[in-house]
Amino acid sequence: MTTTILMAVQQTDNFLGYIFGATIALFLLGYLFYSLVKPEKF
Repeated sequence: MTTTILMAVQQTDNFLGYIFGATIALFLLGYLFYSLVKPEKF
């Protein structure tokens, strides 16, 4: 039973890591796209 709980926690950590990474990637892509559209503000 404890291994099942540990596996569920590990899967949740992986999922949160993917969400965190995707959020950072989208923020960076948005910032780079904005700097391409308005290069004088870069």
